[in-house]
Amino acid sequence: MTVRPLEGVALSRVRLTTRRRSPLARRRELMAYVFLLPAVALLAAFTLVPFIQAIVLSFQQWDGVSATTSFVGLANYEFVLHDTVFWSSMGNVLIFGAAGFVIGNALSLGMAIAVNGVRRGKAFFRTAFYLPGVFSVVVIGMMFSWLLAPNAGILNRVLGAVGASGLQHNWLEDPGTALPAVAAVFLWYHWGFGFILYLAGLQDMPVELYEAAGLDGARGWAKFRYITWPELLPVTAIVSLLTLLGALQVFGTVQVLTNGGPGDHTMVPTLRIYQEAFTNRRFGSAAAMSVIFGGALVLLAMLHLWLSRRRR
Repeated sequence: MTVRPLEGVALSRVRLTTRRRSPLARRRELMAYVFLLPAVALLAAFTLVPFIQAIVLSFQQWDGVSATTSFVGLANYEFVLHDTVFWSSMGNVLIFGAAGFVIGNALSLGMAIAVNGVRRGKAFFRTAFYLPGVFSVVVIGMMFSWLLAPNAGILNRVLGAVGASGLQHNWLEDPGTALPAVAAVFLWYHWGFGFILYLAGLQDMPVELYEAAGLDGARGWAKFRYITWPELLPVTAIVSLLTLLGALQVFGTVQVLTNGGPGDHTMVPTLRIYQEAFTNRRFGSAAAMSVIFGGALVLLAMLHLWLSRRRR
């Protein structure tokens, strides 16, 4: 297609005007950067700078008290590579991540769909299901410690009262049940956040889509598969990422309930790093563990975001 001379001049003027921004647009962009500056400063001060310091410390030896540190090269990383407790804790945290990603998301989405379908009592159910996330993790840990206690625990008492005394168990001291019990407590404590996000996504969906699908003869499963699930994909990506990262970084729940026991069967990386630094007084190897674990979290988050964008 040929362009006439006058049209070419007009096109060049349009390109010139689009490249030149008005003073008002430049002021708005400048104000945006001004408002972003405090957040960027806080991010740098409390995230980037400590992470760089951890990387530097991972090549040094320090007991947390001495005024000087000694350079040890890759000795801390060599120690971490042979630390069986740390790598077993990485395996345990993968179980937390899988439970949070699959079971946690399924529970949150299922309850959000159920609450969104009721006509009365939405405010009550919304508050009740989100309530566990309001409490402190220490309160939750102490509460479930009493609930799962072997002798005076409520769960074992209920099992005995209904004639199921054979199911009574020392839930937090048996290596076979300690990790599933802690994972169940974690799911109960964190699932309300995903529930609120899913419920907000459902309430923001246009009703016309369901009405049109109903006229075409679609029923419950078809509506969920072809309308609800595709429309909730952006929310699902956010909830999945936050749930997965929260599960991988679990600390307080494990510390209060089992402190990594019995026999390190419920040990998680964050608790292992804490014990290595503040119990064993080896801050260099603890920093090396945190660098390895933090790098794995960053790579996992980037992979999840990339997969979510491809899916959308």
